Amino acid sequence: MTRSKTLSFLPVLLIAALSLAACSGVPNKCTGTCVIGGNATVSLTLSAVPLTPPPGTSILSFAVTLSSVQLTPTSGSAVNIPLNTATYVVDFTRVQSDSAFLGQVLANVPAGTYNKVTVGVTSAVVTYCTDLGGIPGCDAGSVKQVSQAAASTPATSSFSATLTSGQKTGIQIQFNFTNAITISATQPQVVSAVNLGSNVMTAGVLAPTSANSSLGTGQLDFVEDLTGVVTAASASSVTVKTSTRGSITAALNSSTFLVPNCVTTGAACSPSTVGQFASIDTALNSDGTFTALEYDPIDTTSSDWIEGIVSFTPSFPTQLQIVTNDFSLASTGSHIANLSLGDPVQVTLNSVKPFVVDKKGLPVTVTPFDNSTDATTILPGQTVALHVTAFTAKNGTVLAAATADTVVLRFTRVAGKISTVASPFFNLQSLPPSFGPTASYQVQVSSGSPSTNYDGVPNTSSLAVGNTVAIRALYFGSQFAPSFSAAKVRAFF
Repeated sequence: MTRSKTLSFLPVLLIAALSLAACSGVPNKCTGTCVIGGNATVSLTLSAVPLTPPPGTSILSFAVTLSSVQLTPTSGSAVNIPLNTATYVVDFTRVQSDSAFLGQVLANVPAGTYNKVTVGVTSAVVTYCTDLGGIPGCDAGSVKQVSQAAASTPATSSFSATLTSGQKTGIQIQFNFTNAITISATQPQVVSAVNLGSNVMTAGVLAPTSANSSLGTGQLDFVEDLTGVVTAASASSVTVKTSTRGSITAALNSSTFLVPNCVTTGAACSPSTVGQFASIDTALNSDGTFTALEYDPIDTTSSDWIEGIVSFTPSFPTQLQIVTNDFSLASTGSHIANLSLGDPVQVTLNSVKPFVVDKKGLPVTVTPFDNSTDATTILPGQTVALHVTAFTAKNGTVLAAATADTVVLRFTRVAGKISTVASPFFNLQSLPPSFGPTASYQVQVSSGSPSTNYDGVPNTSSLAVGNTVAIRALYFGSQFAPSFSAAKVRAFF
């Protein structure tokens, strides 16, 4: 498997060309609609196919709010798949490399043949910028947003699934950037329209193997870097609640990598404690449960955090600008309740602590960022998490403004083409224009504990020159080797 503002409710239909073979578990071949008694378990994840490298523009955020998902059988009533939260908001730039958990129905999807998925979309906003000067970072004043109602013509897909009684399976919905974004023919790098109509989404049954994934037996998909507040914890499981995509409860076992120290303090932290702000990497199992692959405590208590990609080279020691890709609200008295994914935010550092890197056990490159308190050591293209002490929401054309006292280097999601492979490294080229003119970036992978996760290929040795890949990686800058340390690699063919 290859892997403005609010819009009116949009049903996006993913309609399959139906091709029936036989009903699993039934000795005779079906010649019409297969109707089988009993129920199946179905879990849904969400991913995105990036713009073909080199992309014609720099997409900083693609924030979409989903309201519903339905599976429609060839005969009978549609089945609602409850979303993981009532208002589900996701930035599609993040799911180029990672999958997001959409929702599931456990042992209650009627067995039969399904050929259509309907996704309700209530808003979509693209935040982009231009870089015509050939230097890292966006052009001054070029960060813009585009929102657009989708065409009424439904999208089509090759989705087709026959579910049997007692079956446990997963379906992945993929969002295609190339078909969704129109770049102006007369204004280089300017996004002129967003199309949420035909040929934008596809769907397929999750069927990973050891030849195309590093997932374990019985695991369907990686759901990683889920950041939020720990709302329940024990020796055997942990529940992390996000602010935009609901909660996930994951089982802890002897294979779970427990980062021993809190990122912000460097001091030892309990493995999982209610109230911590943390990140977890998980694997979705075929029965709909999750297994924790890694638990990473970021801060000891719940508070306001904004995470986003740096859009400009900072010019002053206390000033930077980001585009919001994720955020976590304090449990009570949040400053950032009016913040939206995709919002540009002007950040002022005040009484800032020395900057830290959320290593998550990965190898890192030492740079001037480490232990700095100077914003000019932060580079465009880096993703940072900021602990917010004061916030003013955007007002018309006036940007949102935040005051922060903590800066953490976190994971940038970016796609490119492989230029060389020499494990444990590969080189990536054709990145978005805002990364600057550098021809090739060295990416380091890890085979230790934790190891880099793979989707589309089982390991780095299976990558080939010319492959398009999306990575989730710590970005240290084009002037350093390696430039990236990858926690995830997803290959597209």
